[in-house]
Formats: sequence, C-alpha cells, structure tokens
Amino acid sequence: MATQLRPQTITGAVVAPHHYRELRPAIDGFRLVSATVTVTLLDDPRRARYEYECHLETTGELPARYWCYYLPADAPEVDDIRAWDARGKLQPRVYGGEAPGSRLEVRLRDAVLAGERYTFCFGYESSIRPVVAAEGRNCTVTYSDWVIFNIPCAVLHVHVELPSGAEPVALVPACGEDEGGRVTYRIRALRALETVSFMVAYRRVRRPRRGAVRAAATIAAGYLGSGLAP
Repeated sequence: MATQLRPQTITGAVVAPHHYRELRPAIDGFRLVSATVTVTLLDDPRRARYEYECHLETTGELPARYWCYYLPADAPEVDDIRAWDARGKLQPRVYGGEAPGSRLEVRLRDAVLAGERYTFCFGYESSIRPVVAAEGRNCTVTYSDWVIFNIPCAVLHVHVELPSGAEPVALVPACGEDEGGRVTYRIRALRALETVSFMVAYRRVRRPRRGAVRAAATIAAGYLGSGLAP
C-alpha cells in the first residue's frame, strides 16, 4: 500500500509533515554540525534519488552507534540503498512497519563518543508524488517535499537537481537560489523535529513514448512508400 504521508498536492509539503513528525521521537545528546541533502529528480517525474551527508557530533554521555532516519515512502518503494564514510561502505537497512513509511538504519563504523565528530553519507532511490500538468508538448511538474531531523542541526543545505533540460518556474520559499539546473536552500539553527518544507516547480518538454515514436515512423514510411508524402 502506498504511503499517505508523501505530499500529493501542491500544499502537501506544508500539511503532511505535521502528521509525520508525530511518529518520530526527538533525541537528546547528539547534534548535526552540518548536513547536506541532495535530491536528484529523475527523468521519470515520480522517482527521485536522495543523498545525505551528515556531520554528527555526540554532545551527551551515550555514544552514537546507529543512525536512524524515517522515510515517508513505504519500504517496497525504496531501493538502491547505500551508505559510506571516508573509509568505505557502511551497512544500511530499510525496515517497514504497521505505520505508513519506513525506517532507514545505518550502522556506524565505530561508536562516536562524547565530544567526537563523525562524517558519513547515505542515499536511496524512492517514489515521490509530484503534481504533473500537461501543456501541449510541455509539462509543468511541481515537486514538494520536506526534511526533518530528530536532533538539532546547525546548518542544513538542500540541493534539488532538476532533470536534464528542465527550467525552474517557481520556488517556495522564494529564498531558494536558482542555479540553473539546481535549486539550493540554506537553513541555520534547526531545532529537533523542526520541519524544512520546500517546493520546486519546473517545466520541460515531454518525450513521446517509444511505442508512439515507432508508430509515427511506420506511418511516415508507409506514406513515403506510397508516394503520398509531399
């Protein structure tokens, strides 16, 4: 069953996180010195690649051994899961449950003790629920999403990479930086469970389906062979 937490309307990214974050507990004793989230929107407007770079610090007495991140998509909708640090690959897993969504868990290479910092990354491909509006040969895609950490984050960068040939037409919040094929948001001093919602609308030329291209080529060849073409 598809999750109901991923926004399916233009305003979904504003409303949905308030229900979603109630399922997540805040955790004391840790913080993100900085984090970078890169969302690569794929040619299929209903799929995206997510990558997170996290600089974690333990501020309490208990060491950090695992990183858990809750995803709006159900486990069957998440694939190509990876995790790594400067020394190589880590072990990520995705778990489903009775509640909508899933939980991604990364086992850290070593325990991060009090006062220590550790940098690691993880990524996955997931289904998304954009709003797609066709306009002749063009289509406008509105992608809305959010980021929520259950520990404080001093600096967060969010990059949204647009598909090849896409042109951004609207950004919410308007403070997003349009860098051509990439939109960037920078946010500071996030509290635990504070929501960062954003929306990017872009326009691109729709590509005809392969079957339609073959049919058009066959028809054109028939006209040429019969001498009906001008």
